[in-house]
Amino acid sequence: MATPTFQEIQAAMTGFPRTLAWTNFRSVQTSLSPPHEAMTSASYNSTGWRVALVKGEYRITGARVNVVLNANSSWATPSARTSTALLTHEQGHFDITGLIARDIISQMLSLSWDEAVVAALRGVGNSPQARINWVTQEFQKEVNRIGREAKAALDRLQTDPVTKQDGIYDTQTNHSQNTTAQAAWDTRLQQAKINNTNFQLDLKLAGIL
Repeated sequence: MATPTFQEIQAAMTGFPRTLAWTNFRSVQTSLSPPHEAMTSASYNSTGWRVALVKGEYRITGARVNVVLNANSSWATPSARTSTALLTHEQGHFDITGLIARDIISQMLSLSWDEAVVAALRGVGNSPQARINWVTQEFQKEVNRIGREAKAALDRLQTDPVTKQDGIYDTQTNHSQNTTAQAAWDTRLQQAKINNTNFQLDLKLAGIL
């Protein structure tokens, strides 16, 4: 395992962090999901990657993750647009998606295999390309696992887009109405954005996930 720096992680991301404004939300005259007055839809996608031998270690290079605010699915009513507190809550939805995406790229950049260990393994092959192919297959298994765990965490935290069932964030904050819980989440998210920590692990340690 290698430990990427905060700068390396941020350099592999686009679209996050980002400060939202009500102008980023589609204007609707009446709620599309009563009684809620706003909805934030965010997602992430990743690019391809390859394996390279760097200072005696096989590492992932070229990986990037992009965080997107889905403008057509993110909306706000006129009354919502007058509320700073609600905008802060909606920012939280976007930040949760962004921090989960950051976990993904951070864990991908942490993957490594020692060159000498790979060379000593049976069935890997003797050529440099054969070894890279083997490591690529091993990394792909880990990338798949990382992606599954991230999706599972995001599904628990965010509102289900189909059933509209509240996730942990909305349940605890009551859609920003529970000001004490919202303040705790605001602090948690702000700290997570400035620190090079694993967001999912922090939530597990806090008993949230």
